[in-house]
Amino acid sequence: MNEPTTLTFDPSLLGIKVELLTDYAVICETLERIGIVNKKEKKIFPSCYCYKQDLPDGNMEFRICHFKEMFVIQGKPSTFNKSDSLRLKTIVFFLQKWNLIKVCNPNDLDKILQDKIDVVPYSQKKEYKIIHKFRINTK
Repeated sequence: MNEPTTLTFDPSLLGIKVELLTDYAVICETLERIGIVNKKEKKIFPSCYCYKQDLPDGNMEFRICHFKEMFVIQGKPSTFNKSDSLRLKTIVFFLQKWNLIKVCNPNDLDKILQDKIDVVPYSQKKEYKIIHKFRINTK
C-alpha cells in the first residue's frame, strides 16, 4: 500500500500541459464523464480535471491533472502513483484523439494503459450522479 506523500506545489510539475482546441467548459464537462463508472448505481467518479493557471505575462496555462495530483495544490497528502499516471496519460491521449486538446510535449504520452477507460456518453450523463473526490476551494 502506498503511504501518503506531501509534495511541494510546483505547477510546472503538475499534470500534462495542454493547449485547448475547444472551450474550457467543454473540456471540463468531458472530463466529468471519464473515470471510474459504477453502472449499477449510476455513479461517475471523475479521474482528471483541467487546471488553469494565470501566468505573469497575462496568458493562461492549462494542465490535465489526475485528481490525486490536485490534492497537492491544497497542501494535502497524495497517493498518486504509476497506475494513476498511466490513467492520466490515457485520458489525455483520448482528449487529443478527439481533437479537444493538443499535448504541448508529446513525450508526456510515452505510455498509456491498454485497459478500458470508462466514458459515459453525453446523452446518458443526466442518468448518473457525478461524485468528485476533489473540490477546488473557493473563497
